[in-house]
Amino acid sequence: MMTFHLNRPRRLFIALTAVCALAACGSSADDAIIAEAEPTNDSTTDTDTTDTNSSDTDSSDTDTTAGVESAQWGDNVSITIGDGEFRFESDGIPNHELPDQFLVPQEGSFSPPVGEDEVTAVDTSVAVVETTVDQTITLNPVYSETTTDTNLGIIGVTISGAQLFNDYEDPDRSFVAVDDNFSIDGIFFVDSCNGHPLALAADGSGQGTYHYHGIPYCITDAIDADGEHSSILGFLLDGFPFYGPQDEGGATITSDELDECSGHVGPTPEFPEGIYHYHLTEDRSPYTVDCYHGEVEVSAGPGR
Repeated sequence: MMTFHLNRPRRLFIALTAVCALAACGSSADDAIIAEAEPTNDSTTDTDTTDTNSSDTDSSDTDTTAGVESAQWGDNVSITIGDGEFRFESDGIPNHELPDQFLVPQEGSFSPPVGEDEVTAVDTSVAVVETTVDQTITLNPVYSETTTDTNLGIIGVTISGAQLFNDYEDPDRSFVAVDDNFSIDGIFFVDSCNGHPLALAADGSGQGTYHYHGIPYCITDAIDADGEHSSILGFLLDGFPFYGPQDEGGATITSDELDECSGHVGPTPEFPEGIYHYHLTEDRSPYTVDCYHGEVEVSAGPGR
C-alpha cells in the first residue's frame, strides 16, 4: 500500500461572472481501442440505454494506477493506493480561491427554479463548510454497455479536493445549475468555476459542501495547455477518469463527439494507449456527467 501527498495548490482569482458552459451526449469511438476497453458482461443498472460501441473483448485488466499517480492532486488531498483500489481523502474545500459571497437557498424555501426571494447572500466563510470526503474507488474499472444514472450528490472526486456533482439541483432534473445561474447585486448562485455550496438550513447551519456542476475553469485554466489534450481532473465513482473540454490536439470536444454519458474511448496524456474516459464539455447540457458507463453502485445524495 502506498500513500502520497502532492503539494500542487492552484491559486487563481475568480471573477464573479455568470457562467453558461454547455455539455454533452453523443457518438461512437474508435473500434480498435474499444475492443480493449469494453467487457463482454453487462451489469444490471438503473437505465436501459445500450451503447452502440460494443465489443467482445474483456476489459477487466484496465488499470488506472498510472493516472492516479500522475494526477495533480492538491495539497489538501491524500491518496492511498492499495490492492485494486485507491482511497481519496480531503477536507472538501477546493484549493483555489472562492468569491467572497454566494447566493444560497435556505432549506425549506427551495423549489426549482430558484427565485430571488428564495436565496440569501451568505459570506463564503459561512456558506462553504469543511466536509470530510473519503471515497474508495476501483483501479480496475469495468465498462458496461448498460448505463447507470448519476444521482444528486457526489459522482466523482477532483484534484482540487472538492466534489463533482451532475448538472442538476433537483431529482426531477428540471433545474440545471449552470443554465439557471443568476446573480443579485454582483453575487452569484454558481461561481465562475461552475461551483457552489450546498444549501444551508434556516438558522444558517448545514453541510455547505462545495461542489462543481460544470467545467471548473479555475482548475483547467491552470493545468491544460493549448494544443494538447486536457489533463486528468479526477475520477468518477465508477473508476474511469474525467477531463476538461480539450480532446486530442487541444480541439474542443462537443456533445456530438461523445456518448450518452459524455464519454468516449481514446488516448489521453496519462493513458496514451487509450481508455474510456469522460469529458466535461461546454456546448450544452449536460455539463458534467449524467450517467456512468462503468459498473458502479450508487445511492441518492443531496442536491442544491
